[in-house]
Amino acid sequence: MKHLEASSLAFATSLLLTACGGSKETSRMVPVRIITANGPLTFVHPQGDSLVLEKIIGNNELTPVVQNGANIPSQLRPLINAFGLISMGCTATHIGNGVVLTAGHCFDAPEKRADNVACPSNVTVKWGLRQDAAPFLQSKCTKILAYELNADRDYAIFTVDKAPTEKVAVDLGKKATLGTQITIFGHPQARPLEWSQTCTIQSAQKGGWGKNQFSHQCDTEPGNSGSTVISMKSLKVIGIHDGGRLPWNYATFVTDTPLAEVLKKM
Repeated sequence: MKHLEASSLAFATSLLLTACGGSKETSRMVPVRIITANGPLTFVHPQGDSLVLEKIIGNNELTPVVQNGANIPSQLRPLINAFGLISMGCTATHIGNGVVLTAGHCFDAPEKRADNVACPSNVTVKWGLRQDAAPFLQSKCTKILAYELNADRDYAIFTVDKAPTEKVAVDLGKKATLGTQITIFGHPQARPLEWSQTCTIQSAQKGGWGKNQFSHQCDTEPGNSGSTVISMKSLKVIGIHDGGRLPWNYATFVTDTPLAEVLKKM
């Protein structure tokens, strides 16, 4: 368990707050878009709170990934080319056949699920961005197969015109259990790929999150929105990271999204 030290960085910049719509409960976490030195960032933030970008819990364990993954565990290295930086400042994961996962708030998803929506024309994904390597591929979003943003779920499933060969398998069987050891890769604050090291699945009640979500204490920052949560045992996706409020981050269980249904239709 990490040492719980309140660590935050106030960020003074122009921003646009857009409430999700609907009830007071569902607008508790609202989408925020800002422009930073690294480019756009999209994330969710507690409505009414002062803007804090950093969501480091205890010691900062975010680790920049080198080109070949030599500084991360060997079993994780085959996965790293499956993660990409989306042009609006979120993280994407390729799960195969050009299907990609991220958070619903990255696309301003509606409160109720919507299917087969045209992608905004300017949304692209850069794959393979590292501190010592440029992206090896850029793809364009072609269709949002399903997306949703409310107090219980925050996910988006979309397709791209070109995809990396690498992919991360998804566990669509039984929901992952409390205590499962997990890990996260992403693009915090739109930086090159970073590894959050490991933490465990904890009850959503610890952070006050929704019924289809869970709490975790892996380090993230804005830009990690949409990062997939991966089981260290199976190396499969079990969740989609959405946001957080110190000392608890949260994610949506992938089994509580319509991914299985969407993939059957393809």
